[in-house]
Amino acid sequence: MVYLHYSIKLRAGKQQDFVSLLNSLTPVVAKHGWKLLGSYATVVGRLNTVIDLWELPNEAAIQAALSDSEVAKIASRFAEIIEDQTLTLLNKLPVS
Repeated sequence: MVYLHYSIKLRAGKQQDFVSLLNSLTPVVAKHGWKLLGSYATVVGRLNTVIDLWELPNEAAIQAALSDSEVAKIASRFAEIIEDQTLTLLNKLPVS
């Protein structure tokens, strides 16, 4: 398993649009093994920021999802909602 930490700066007033699109995207990327562990909005800190944490079966799941035409169709609508984004791929450390 690998984890994808997705930090998103939304355009002002677009959080509800983001939630709606994320709800349509989640079942589509699930076909490629993606599992949304949580989506969080900041309360204190950088305004209009959302953090999504995804669990993926492996790194190849990213390319598989990006190659999916249904994902591309939904993702194209994110451009009007997202101002900036940072994707970080993580491996879990062997700690208890």
